Amino acid sequence: MLDWLRILWHLARGRRTLWQYYTNVTWRTCERCLAWHGRIGASPRAFPNPNDGCERKLLAFPVWELPTYREKARLMRRRVEEELERRRLFQEAKQMLAKAPEQALELFDRAAAVDVYIPELEQLAREHGESLAGAPELSARLREIFLRRWSEKFAKARYERLPERMRLAREKWGENRIKELFP
Repeated sequence: MLDWLRILWHLARGRRTLWQYYTNVTWRTCERCLAWHGRIGASPRAFPNPNDGCERKLLAFPVWELPTYREKARLMRRRVEEELERRRLFQEAKQMLAKAPEQALELFDRAAAVDVYIPELEQLAREHGESLAGAPELSARLREIFLRRWSEKFAKARYERLPERMRLAREKWGENRIKELFP
């Protein structure tokens, strides 16, 4: 009922089109763009036009589809919350790795359950390379966590759209890179 009142309100103001903000939710998307992901506005001018290198798109949709796009917005916001929590867990795990490796492994696993990004793993390996070289069992456990979660990543719905050979090639490339980073 509330959505129909919103639709009528927009129509009474002469609006037949609304806009939804989309950004590519990844490890490098800035928090400002993440904050806008999924938001709905009355015009493209309702949104910032960031010059920060983040990918963004504004999608026009008919006002009468507002309930559908509000549901999409809810799902998009949940994805942003998951990404922000993943970042927090990953950073906390990096800080704990030398002092509390068991806790760090648990946090890395929780973060990687959301998503795994090779550039972040490369940075982790650079920052902790010396200590990991002296702790091969810890390196092996990190490798195991990241390999398992990397493989799970490619079973997610968003990767089903990729051609099978491309998906397999990306998965294999990532597996090889993780093995290089955490021997």
